[in-house]
Amino acid sequence: MRQFFAIMVFAAALTACSQDSSLSGEELQMGDAAQAVTSLAVDQASESVTEQIVKRPELVRLEDVWDLAASRPGADIGLVFQLFRLKQSLGPRNVPCFDPKSEDVCARIVEAINIVGLTEQQVGLLLDSLELPHRVIARDCEVLMVTREFTAGRVNLAVAEGVVTGWASEGSEESHFDDAC
Repeated sequence: MRQFFAIMVFAAALTACSQDSSLSGEELQMGDAAQAVTSLAVDQASESVTEQIVKRPELVRLEDVWDLAASRPGADIGLVFQLFRLKQSLGPRNVPCFDPKSEDVCARIVEAINIVGLTEQQVGLLLDSLELPHRVIARDCEVLMVTREFTAGRVNLAVAEGVVTGWASEGSEESHFDDAC
């Protein structure tokens, strides 16, 4: 970066000195060389900025999943982020998911995403990014053995052939399981 500024100052000095209309051929070549050096420095600076904006693969994958979720019918991503901010303002982690004042904020977040029809991996990325614990309790119409402890806001998923077919949030009175099995 210092080299860039030094070249820019040098180029500015050269162009300021060469404002005279009676420039010789040698001075014109020097001015052209300064412009070439300046444009080279600008090109190198823009390339280095471009190289610095490289996203990690997991961030790209998460952005792609959020884009997919936002494009699905029935999803309200704006509401998801409003509810997530409400959840964060009510307390740490998933305390608000069990608080009666929160009005089932965790279940409303999952409902606003409309996770049914997404793959298990996609739903996992979405729920992890929203700090909502989750687990699969039924896979391919077979109920799995799970622990009985209560975790407020944990999302219990039903998965068939890798795709989420239903869900329920612990602490919420509603469940969103279809009876396909």
